This record gives sequence, C-alpha cells and structure tokens, in this order.
Amino acid sequence: MSKVIFLADRRSDRSAWPTPGELPPAGQPALDARARPLRDLRISVTDRCNFRCTYCMPREVFDSSYTFMPHSDLLSFEEISRLAGIFTQLGVEKIRLTGGEPLLRKHIENLVGQLAELRTPAGRPLDLTLTTNGSVLARKAAALKAAGLTRVTVSLDALDAAMFQDMSDSGFTPDDVLRGIDAAASAGLAPVKVNMVVRRGLNDGQILPMAERFRHSGHILRFIEYMDVGNSNGWNLAEVVPSQEVLDRIGAVHP
Repeated sequence: MSKVIFLADRRSDRSAWPTPGELPPAGQPALDARARPLRDLRISVTDRCNFRCTYCMPREVFDSSYTFMPHSDLLSFEEISRLAGIFTQLGVEKIRLTGGEPLLRKHIENLVGQLAELRTPAGRPLDLTLTTNGSVLARKAAALKAAGLTRVTVSLDALDAAMFQDMSDSGFTPDDVLRGIDAAASAGLAPVKVNMVVRRGLNDGQILPMAERFRHSGHILRFIEYMDVGNSNGWNLAEVVPSQEVLDRIGAVHP
C-alpha cells in the first residue's frame, strides 16, 4: 500500500516572503523573490583592471580618459568585513571577491584575513573564493592562501600568445597566467577553476588546445558562453558558441 505525504510549498504563499527591505526572523536565512535562501555573495573590491578584454572592458570604451571610481569612494576593508558579517548572519556561506581585477586592490590579503575570521551561525568558516585574470597571481597566491582564501578562479581565453593578446588587449602572456595557476596550486588553492570565454571566429580554435592542456591537470576547465553585458562590448549573437557545440567538438576528439 502506497502512502502519500503532502508537502507545503511556501513559494506559492507570498505572504510568507519578506517584503523588500524587511529582514527575516532571527535565525532564518534571507530569501530571494522565489523563496530561495541567499547563500552566495559576490563583492567587487575595485572597478579597475589591467586587461582590456574585448568582451568585458574594450579599450575603445575604457580608454585613458575613462573615469574610474576614486579610491575614497571604495568601501574600506573594515566596511566590507562588517557588511559580510551581516550577510553571513543572514545565511551567506560563500563569498567571492571580484573586480575589475581584485588583485589590483592593495593588500587584498588583509581583507581575506578579515573575512576568514567570520563564522556562520552554525560556527562554520566561510568558503572564500576569488576570481582573477591571473596576471599577478604568481606573486600573490601564497599570501592569499596564508590569509585564509579557499579557492581561486582564473580567466584564460587562449594558450596561443597572439590569440591571447587579441582577447585580453594587455601586456601579459598566457605564460604569465599559467605561472599564476601553478603558484595557486602549489600554495594549496587547487583545484583551480579556469574560465575560458569562447567567441566564434576569434578564439574558438583554442577549445581543443585548452581542453588538452588541462585534461589531466587536476584543475577544472569551464567554457563560458560569450554574453551581452550591456552597450560596452559590442555583443553579437553570431559570435556565441553554444555549450553543446563546445562539448561536441571535444567529444569528437576525446570520446
């Protein structure tokens, strides 16, 4: 004989949702508009970057005359830590530091150290991660790990030097980024997640070399679809390589 157990789905009961600006009851996590707990928090520590990636901060927009935020307008490390502590009490368990390029923020490891002292209501440490272009990671990895960073994600769009330059429009090379990935792994931030943004007709020929380079590395390679980020990157649907096509290309060589 089967037994039916009826479950109440609070997502359909909008009266149970906190109104905008209302804090949840003590001990309860903050919820989004679909009644899902908010577990992850991304914190941008700077709007500056030393790359001019064509899909993110193209030089024709972010040129020498572009006005970035003055340092005085940025949240201090103490202000960030205070806000992170409040979010942690509301259910956040993971914090990701981003930018711009977060490693351009001076003494970023001091902020990591402050965040590493935070605990969830259950007494657990936070999952602290950071996303970087990897250009200065080689000299920062050990200090970040020592301060309490858990993991790192590195952007790398090509192994070919010329293609990398076309994508990043920077003075760095793929070897600079690879050295950063190796340093992160040596420091104990492995497995490193490697993000490759794929654009048809530009760097999609690097899909297989990237897959082969990281296949047995122990790191996690992720292919990111070229996305529209507003009016700054000249997004074109024709340049999008769907995820399934990426998988098909790799599967044809490495079934």
